[in-house]
Amino acid sequence: MVTSSVELLWALPLVLSVLVPDVVGLSNSRTCQNFTVDEDYSPTSPLVLCCLVPEEFYMCEEPKSSDDGNATNTSIGIGYCSKFGGQYYEDVENTSVQCQVVEGVMCHGNTSFVKTGVPCIKYNGHYFPTILLYSVFMGFLGIDRFCLGYTWLGVAKVLTLGGIGVWWVVDAILLMAGMIAPANEYSWEQFY
Repeated sequence: MVTSSVELLWALPLVLSVLVPDVVGLSNSRTCQNFTVDEDYSPTSPLVLCCLVPEEFYMCEEPKSSDDGNATNTSIGIGYCSKFGGQYYEDVENTSVQCQVVEGVMCHGNTSFVKTGVPCIKYNGHYFPTILLYSVFMGFLGIDRFCLGYTWLGVAKVLTLGGIGVWWVVDAILLMAGMIAPANEYSWEQFY
């Protein structure tokens, strides 16, 4: 009797997250969208529903731009974004993407599912502190502009030696103020 009580207490958060997601606080990103639970599923079993597997155990498709010409799923909104990135959290668009549980992970239900609330953000290895150091110490050579993807501005900055120092200082100030960002809708990489 003690074992079954312990198993029941262990499974309670999982059962609540599936049946009443708002109580557990999972209503935004960790609910099972369009997922039906079979009669043979037991909440006390060691198998978790596939749509509730932790992020380390599934891989998702990257969001794509809706204006790339291949946007056949834009009407249903799975995997496409109209714009990427944004200066503020409220500016970032969210989408849904198709995810697949990694091979070898056992879970209950369909191993392919749709994850909602994925931010439309692209990363390309641009770290703000690194670019700031480039701008301060080698900005007169345009290294900061080359690294951010602004090739022609980098060439112009090299030829003028940082606008005889003025462009160099202005770029460092604009970078610190958040007015310069990576090119092609990329965002700054996050430090964890």
